Amino acid sequence: MPRGTRGAYRREDRVALPKELQKELVEKAAAKYGNCQELAKHLNIPKSSVHYYRAGRLTMPVSVLDEMLRIANDASLEERVRAVGINKDRTWANEYAVSIYREMCRDKLRLPPRIELETDDDLRRKAAAIISYVMAEGSVWLQKEKWGECAVNITFAAHETDLYDHFRSLCKDVFQYDVGSPQAPGNGTVAIRGFIYSRFVAEWLIENGVLPGEKSARELHLPRWVMESRDPGTWVAALQPWCDGEGHVSTRATGGSAGFTMLQARHTNLDFESISRTAICGDNRRSISAGHLRDCNIYGVPVLQYCGALHRSEILADVTSLFDRLGFRPKTRIACLFLKNDGFWSCHWILRFSECEMRRMRQMGLITQARKREDIM
Repeated sequence: MPRGTRGAYRREDRVALPKELQKELVEKAAAKYGNCQELAKHLNIPKSSVHYYRAGRLTMPVSVLDEMLRIANDASLEERVRAVGINKDRTWANEYAVSIYREMCRDKLRLPPRIELETDDDLRRKAAAIISYVMAEGSVWLQKEKWGECAVNITFAAHETDLYDHFRSLCKDVFQYDVGSPQAPGNGTVAIRGFIYSRFVAEWLIENGVLPGEKSARELHLPRWVMESRDPGTWVAALQPWCDGEGHVSTRATGGSAGFTMLQARHTNLDFESISRTAICGDNRRSISAGHLRDCNIYGVPVLQYCGALHRSEILADVTSLFDRLGFRPKTRIACLFLKNDGFWSCHWILRFSECEMRRMRQMGLITQARKREDIM
């Protein structure tokens, strides 16, 4: 018996046969023991493997084929098998088995095509919300570099269990995939995380605009089927994760809410030498507020104008466009520059809503997170 699995995916050379001929061989061998299950017991392999061979779903390992020919004891059948059988080496067998397993995994998922997203309002709204959740609170990352396989993670604050449950239910409805119960990050952070370890879901998200890697370094856009949709429900579904995930209620010093703000970061090509934090503010903190940057120039151009022209947040522009369609008029501006560990500045953009607009956002279902809703009351 070769080392490794004893079933259909064992690591040895295989023989490819026409489906009907392979079915005939399995059935004649099974007839000697009464049924396929008893044949599997005799061969010491799972009964599912015998059914795979019978259906022609998998090629047969050489050792299994030889044993079935011996059991069938049919000279004519053996002659036909030997005449048309094509030997496949172990490398091919492994790749073929992997491809079969991959397709089995794909078949368990639902990956909505573009035409279905354009015609099914409910599906489009849920899919739009998933994409916004991953863009706002998650990422797509390379899980297996050798095979180029990606996975997805999503992170919420520890108290945002309602958002996690919402995202989990969306994945079940759209992809038929269960993210599972929330997990702790493991680095001491007070948060909850979930993972999608399906390369097919990750690839679907990449095809729909969620680029892998560091988000603030990429030019991200909401998918065209969201931006071109005329359905206000789709706009609301796409905006809700941004409001709940990236937004917070501003408060007055005297108490009470003063409006709503959303923040997005965008990497720049400005490093710590071109803009010195100490020279501008006289301390060593990592951020420079927009107020301190008003009189600061870079390459002869005001820094705020430079960042506004070259380092805008594309995804925030898409979000602002959807808000505009819903009748909101938020103000967009640079909040600060933040020095990252790689020595380059990140430009933080802020989207600010008035108190009146914030209450309307709550009424429209754009703000659903429990604590934020309580702060708006």
